[in-house]
Amino acid sequence: MKLQQQAVTRETWKVEEAALVELTDKIIAAAITDNASDIHIEPSAQGTKVRFRIDGVMHDVLSLPRNVHDPLVTRFKILADLDTANRRSLQMGKVFLKHKGREYDVRETVLPAVLGERITIRIWGEEHARVRLDQLGFSRADGERLERCLRAPCGLLVFSGPTGCGKTTVMHAAMLHLASPEKVLMSIEDPVEIRLPGVTQMSVNKKAGVSYPDALRGIMRSDPDIVMVGDVPDDETVNAALQMAITGHLVTTQLHANDAALAIERLIHMGVDPFLLSEGLLMVSSQRLARRICSECKEPADVAPEVIKEFVRLAMEGGMAWPGGTPTFYQGKGCDRCLRTGYYSRTGIYELMVIDRALAGLVRTGAEPSKIRDAAIRQGMTTMFADGMAKAIAGETTVQEVMRVAHS
Repeated sequence: MKLQQQAVTRETWKVEEAALVELTDKIIAAAITDNASDIHIEPSAQGTKVRFRIDGVMHDVLSLPRNVHDPLVTRFKILADLDTANRRSLQMGKVFLKHKGREYDVRETVLPAVLGERITIRIWGEEHARVRLDQLGFSRADGERLERCLRAPCGLLVFSGPTGCGKTTVMHAAMLHLASPEKVLMSIEDPVEIRLPGVTQMSVNKKAGVSYPDALRGIMRSDPDIVMVGDVPDDETVNAALQMAITGHLVTTQLHANDAALAIERLIHMGVDPFLLSEGLLMVSSQRLARRICSECKEPADVAPEVIKEFVRLAMEGGMAWPGGTPTFYQGKGCDRCLRTGYYSRTGIYELMVIDRALAGLVRTGAEPSKIRDAAIRQGMTTMFADGMAKAIAGETTVQEVMRVAHS
């Protein structure tokens, strides 16, 4: 190649690189501006699609030509210090960046799909590290029940729900609530997503010999008061966490289950002895995230009387005391702030089951989840649907959103 041709090629490459850097920066900046939790870069036969997950719902934001995909993936790999030459393996990485004076923890996952590498980018803002329990949407009754459990000297607290429902956020808020100079707090997580002041945090690293059971054995010998177990992936881990709870420690963990009663059933199916579970289990909760109505375009909504009648039945079956008269429900009309969706931000809807003597007896005998759920409602628990309807009546969310996330 002639020198002149080399110079032109090199200059062209520089221009293309600058455009690629600008495109990458704009995608991340747009996601942060739109309060997106995730960026998805998806290849297809026609081109590349960029989508944002905003308040739990996916939105198409950009379509790019097919020839842009590989350079764009390479640029994102460089940001996270990943292997740009490896296109056949799963890769994960992270990068810390600043946008308008705020810090963000950006985590990347690259999947080798058939039509090209697919990237998922999760954005954690610094506000996630400062969230408090009273900011998470607990009702007054549920907040008081949770705080009573957190003040207990020992026991196992289980937070359940599907992926992405905010379990980790609640556990982190609980640890920050408990942190004090008089207590020793430790955690084992996979991975450590948010750094918690006052908490000794460990990350699972199987290559280095740090698994959940190994870490818990080490933590047991380190004189902790409160322990957070990021997950209980197997019977050995869940039994180790329960043993810690029974032997004088307050332990929090999370589990994938559709509701609180089913979480108990799943623990037993994982190999936990029902008697030991009834002795050590202090509380089990379940939760979902519901979109909030945008405050700038909020307006009354028309709901048919027969639909309200069905809501009344379901909510009262879930332990809710329905207010007298016909409540006013609300919706979002759609505006620039909420991207015409009618929703902005999210709140949690919860059910908290505190294990008293009656419930412990049912756990001990391996009772059906429906019997445990009914007994918990008689004890004072409200189901997620009932909690969601209370928030709809208060104008925080819509009945459609409650039905979407909490009605089974």
